[in-house]
Amino acid sequence: MERIKYLLLFAAIALVGCQVSEEEDSLIEKRRNKVEEVAYARAFKVGVTPTMDCLPIFLLKDSSLYNPDEIDIRLKEYSSQLNCDTAMERGRVQASVTDLVRAEHLKEENHVVLDYMTETNATWQLLATPQSGVKSPEDLGDKIIGLTFNSIIQYLTIRVFSAHDINSSFYGSQINDIFIRLRMLNNNQIDAIWTSEPQTTQAKLLGNREIYSSVKENFIPGAIVYVNNPKIEHQRAFEAAYNKAVDLLNSHSVQYFAPLIKKYMKVDDKVVAKLPKMTYKRVIMPREKDIDKAKNLIP
Repeated sequence: MERIKYLLLFAAIALVGCQVSEEEDSLIEKRRNKVEEVAYARAFKVGVTPTMDCLPIFLLKDSSLYNPDEIDIRLKEYSSQLNCDTAMERGRVQASVTDLVRAEHLKEENHVVLDYMTETNATWQLLATPQSGVKSPEDLGDKIIGLTFNSIIQYLTIRVFSAHDINSSFYGSQINDIFIRLRMLNNNQIDAIWTSEPQTTQAKLLGNREIYSSVKENFIPGAIVYVNNPKIEHQRAFEAAYNKAVDLLNSHSVQYFAPLIKKYMKVDDKVVAKLPKMTYKRVIMPREKDIDKAKNLIP
């Protein structure tokens, strides 16, 4: 009888101990979540897309090319530039990749507080499926082109049609997601789309044809912007890390960074192997003439 009492007492003590332990674990988890919530709110968040112009940002983040005591950099990954726009409008990021046309539209029409950090090496290509019969810009009449409005892509589409003898108008289809645009092209659900690297190379490897490239324009529209005046010390720390990343990128071919490209841009080794040579720019303000051109393009 005494043995049974002892065992019951031991079991009761053990049960209370388990309950205390579970309560402690729950409290610790809540405190940990609160600490992370505060840290995230204070972090320097950057809007990025799965494109090669973002490679310096991916590199500086994954290689920790900055002092975490000075800046806590978090990436906000979007497959649509429109989602980057929304993040900027709602103050979810402190910096973002964009283009000058988008940036000036956000400033003018949506009253978003943006300041240019740097221009980038971003370019855009118009690609058509073999089934579309499009072999040159002159063949684009009556074709459906995947694009996004109020952006460099819309400007380039207008430029292509104004600079070439095209008999009839085209049909613009707003497809914001980069991956969906590419999938629709590959499935022959659309005649042509605008892409940037590495999606341009990916599409070409699947048999699609380049019809036009923004490199023909005397216009450098790629940009990174600051949103809502982040702290100056954060801007300086981010720019220093960005410049370090650029220096590293320019000391190797882009293929050297294959793991990073595959991780963030969802492409395979075949695509990485065929990527063109790229040169990245240290932090440099966009040219005034390019900013002025973007301003004049706003409806």
